[in-house]
Amino acid sequence: MKGLVVNSKPFAFTERVDEVSIMLKHARDGVQKLIDLVVLAGVVLLLAIFALGTFVLSDPAEMIELLFWTTPSAYLFCFWSAIFLILFFIYRRLEARREHAVLPTLEPDAAAALAPTDLSHGHNIRQFMDDEAVKSVEQGFETAHKFKHGSVDALHLFIGSLTTREASIVFARLGLSFDTMRDAVVRRLASLPAAGGTTLGDNAQKILAQAMKSAIVHRRRHITPVELMIAAYDADEFLQELLYSKKIERQDFENVLQWIRINDEQRRRIKEFSRAASLKPKGPVNRAYTSVATPFLDSVSDDLTRAAAWGQLPMLVGRAQELTSVFRAIEGGNQSVVLVGLPGVGKDALISGIAEAMVEERVPEILQDKRLVKISLPHIIAGSSGTQAEAKLLQALREIAISGNIVTVITDIDQMIGQGLDLSAILSQELDRRYTFVIATTTPEGYASKVERSVLGQKLIKIDVQEPKQNEAIHILEAKIGSIEYKHNVVFTYEAVSRVVSLTDRYMHDRQLPEKAIEVAQEVALEVHKKKGDGARVVGEDVAAIISEKTRVPVTEVASEEKEKLLHLEERMHGRVVGQDEAVKAIAAALRRARADLRSQDRPIANFLFLGPTGVGKTELAKTVSEVYFGSEGAMLRFDMSEYQEQGSINRLIGAAGQGGLITEAVRKAPFSLLLLDELEKAHPDILNLFLQVMDDGRLTDGAGRTIDFTNVILIATSNAGAQYLQQAVRQNIPMEQIKENLIENELKGIYRPEFLNRFDGIIVFKPLGMEEVVQIAYLMISKVTERLKAKGITFRASDEAVYELAQKGFDPKFGARPLRRVIQEEVDNAVATVLLKGEVGRRDTLVLEAGGKIHVEKAAEL
Repeated sequence: MKGLVVNSKPFAFTERVDEVSIMLKHARDGVQKLIDLVVLAGVVLLLAIFALGTFVLSDPAEMIELLFWTTPSAYLFCFWSAIFLILFFIYRRLEARREHAVLPTLEPDAAAALAPTDLSHGHNIRQFMDDEAVKSVEQGFETAHKFKHGSVDALHLFIGSLTTREASIVFARLGLSFDTMRDAVVRRLASLPAAGGTTLGDNAQKILAQAMKSAIVHRRRHITPVELMIAAYDADEFLQELLYSKKIERQDFENVLQWIRINDEQRRRIKEFSRAASLKPKGPVNRAYTSVATPFLDSVSDDLTRAAAWGQLPMLVGRAQELTSVFRAIEGGNQSVVLVGLPGVGKDALISGIAEAMVEERVPEILQDKRLVKISLPHIIAGSSGTQAEAKLLQALREIAISGNIVTVITDIDQMIGQGLDLSAILSQELDRRYTFVIATTTPEGYASKVERSVLGQKLIKIDVQEPKQNEAIHILEAKIGSIEYKHNVVFTYEAVSRVVSLTDRYMHDRQLPEKAIEVAQEVALEVHKKKGDGARVVGEDVAAIISEKTRVPVTEVASEEKEKLLHLEERMHGRVVGQDEAVKAIAAALRRARADLRSQDRPIANFLFLGPTGVGKTELAKTVSEVYFGSEGAMLRFDMSEYQEQGSINRLIGAAGQGGLITEAVRKAPFSLLLLDELEKAHPDILNLFLQVMDDGRLTDGAGRTIDFTNVILIATSNAGAQYLQQAVRQNIPMEQIKENLIENELKGIYRPEFLNRFDGIIVFKPLGMEEVVQIAYLMISKVTERLKAKGITFRASDEAVYELAQKGFDPKFGARPLRRVIQEEVDNAVATVLLKGEVGRRDTLVLEAGGKIHVEKAAEL
């Protein structure tokens, strides 16, 4: 049999599961419920008889006399019999609860290393399973037996778990209905081979062992249907494909299950936290009664351990690395620490997590039986002179010293320094006395400008608190969603939660996760409640609409009207621009790639350099793009570069002395726009260097230190450089490709550096490449297309002939791989974008590129 070895003890599911055992269990459960019902009915009847005899037939005042309780009577017998039955009922409940043992706990690394293995014997995993999980196994067996399958497998256990409360929550959060998958599941069950005598085979035992591992890894007390669902999902390729076809990937499924775990843990905290904290002092005196009252400290501080003991602090999700770093620093040498991170990354939440761990005694010994007290610097500083503030701080610290059981928290510790005030020296001197240590917070700017260079900086170990990754931010938001749902009477789907995190991370760069995601979730909930009423479901498009409104970037699904506009951009632009087919097609193709989400996410939508004499339509085409795609010409940010010919003009563009600049502020306020740089050749060379970063990385740092996002900008630069040559060449009927080559290689050499020209889409200069190298680059570029489509659930492949053909078309020793990029865009990306916009391809389908640039769709097999 299959099982796990945990702490040197073997565990396996040894419970008998067959028709007879299930029937007997149901009968036994029925008898137990009947007994409970009889007991409760007896209690009610006996208490009713006691009440009748005491309050109706006798004088109730006699109850306060001792003689009433010592004189035997039938009514008193009924009362004590009822008390006995109540105690008997409580005993039965406690015994039933003892059937579910608590899972062992392991360190994360040890838990992750667990793996199902062959065992000859083992303790029964059943003891760790809650009633719903046991029910799932029984239902899985009955499903297998119904279809006459020889053994219970992953699909049966998954179907069995669907009857539970947790499964209904999972499907509701995913926005799925099992009815949409029923036909595929039934077909799959019918296709499995039939055999006599259904048993719980090795596959089922392995899945149950894997469920136990999952529960231990996530520090669960019991094995629940959540663990069975993910273990069954991981063991069955059909289930993975089925959910994948519904746009549910493995990480999505795991995140929803983690959402259930978080909610369960929050409910457990509500029920059990006060009991866990009952041994923790809730006032200034510790268990040893060695400390004294701290009246002044209490007036200028908050006791975080007391708040945690009463369940008033939010649950900390994630941040295991930061917690470990804090405990290691403190335990390693009684060292004080400073948490350094941008506003909104969760420094205060981390401190709340430390307070909770202290209450539950999940901390190093040096922190056990301690109070975590946060001093309020505004209470110390406000309305006080420097001398008065020093006196207040010293008084608070003296009480901390006398108490002897306090760990001090100081948030925004950089406020202690500046504006004629410096309390850091006093705090530093007191820390040297080692009667307490400090957990402080500050921002990177505050640390660098004030704390690091102060005497206090030498006493504090710096611990960086970074913005959480998207997946961790999703878990943090899941922990907050319950209160948001309750406040606004709405229900979030997982898609909405996921998109809140991904879209705020992608488009709101002036704020940090998780704070910005939580705030947007609150806005979305409020808006959905206003529009849809009580109990409304919040879906991904609701989130996208709010993000679009806040950032002015279109992130909602492409509507049918917009599809038509995208597919006929050239026609609409030619309504205002005569000729210039190449420029029109290039811009239209870039817009389609961007809206179909096939472009690189760390560069602007497109970077174009328009060359030509005055009056040929360069600026007019830019205006047309702004009007047709961005809604109006007012969406165009136009800068005449002839005004920025001096080196000092850089400060005007990006700002200086802590202030934003003209171009950075314009893009920050309108991140989805067309940026037009007129007469680029007249700008100072140092200004051109700024745009190297913009075109390459899609961002620029302004004078205030803010990172401005340019990834939703179309950058168009116009230039009259080489205009005289261009006019002469056209008159001589020189082909346009040759004219362009001469412009880049000769006419523009003295005006633009090669590395600058290379940043524009379609223009680049590398050392000469051979055909073999170009073919390799073509494969790499095709692989990038494959990766972008993989994120959409679509497979893409190209034949060797097609790749070789693309390499041939893009082969130019003078331009390196840059022409190949254009070929890939024109013959691969454009065609794929069109197929996507027309809706001809779905998840699990395959796009195939053949020679001649032909793309056809291979539909996936029906599930």
